[in-house]
Amino acid sequence: MIKLVLFDWGSVCGLYNIEVFNSFLKRLGYDASLVDGYFKEFKPQFDRDNISEEEFWGRLAQKLNFKEDWSILAQNNKKNLVVNWPLLDYIKELRKRVRTALLSNMDKTSIEAIRNEVKLSDYFEKVYFSSEHKTGKLEKPILEKIMLYFKVKLKEVLLIDDFPSNIYEAKTLGMQTVLFVGIDDLKQKLGTLLKH
Repeated sequence: MIKLVLFDWGSVCGLYNIEVFNSFLKRLGYDASLVDGYFKEFKPQFDRDNISEEEFWGRLAQKLNFKEDWSILAQNNKKNLVVNWPLLDYIKELRKRVRTALLSNMDKTSIEAIRNEVKLSDYFEKVYFSSEHKTGKLEKPILEKIMLYFKVKLKEVLLIDDFPSNIYEAKTLGMQTVLFVGIDDLKQKLGTLLKH
C-alpha cells in the first residue's frame, strides 16, 4: 500500500531552462559552451551544500572570465525557472487521496527561485531539498528523516522521478517507483497504483 508519494522537482514539477541562461551569456559575448561541463562537474557538490553559492557562481565567473560580480550569474539563473503548473494542480488534487512530499537534489540559488514562484505547502506536506540537508536525495540521512516524519517504511513510498538511475536506486532501496515521462502517463499509472 502506498502511503506517501515523493515527487522530484527537476524535469518533473519544474525545470531550469539552461538555454535561457546560455543565451544571456552569448548576448554578452561569453562562451556558453563551458557551462554544461561546469554544471556536470560542480552542481552535485552545490546540490549537497558542499560548496557555497558564492563558490559555485564565483568559479563559473572565473571560468568564463566574467567581468561582472558572480551574483549577476546567480540572479540571471533564477530567471530560467519553468514550473509545471498542470502537474502541480494534479498534485494538489492528489493530496486529497495520499500524502505528498517533494524530494529533490537542489542548490540554494534554485531553491530561492522556486520558493519565490511557488507556495510549495499548497502541493506538498513536506519539502526535502538536498542542499538544506547536506545530502543527496536518495541517501540514508534524508530517507530516515522522511520515514520518521511520515511514519512509513520505504516499501510504502512511491518515488516519481525522471532519471532512470534514480528510479533504479530507489527500487534497490525497496521503494515503489514511476519514471516520469509526462502528466498523462503519470495519471494513468497512479490511478492503477493507488487502487491497491
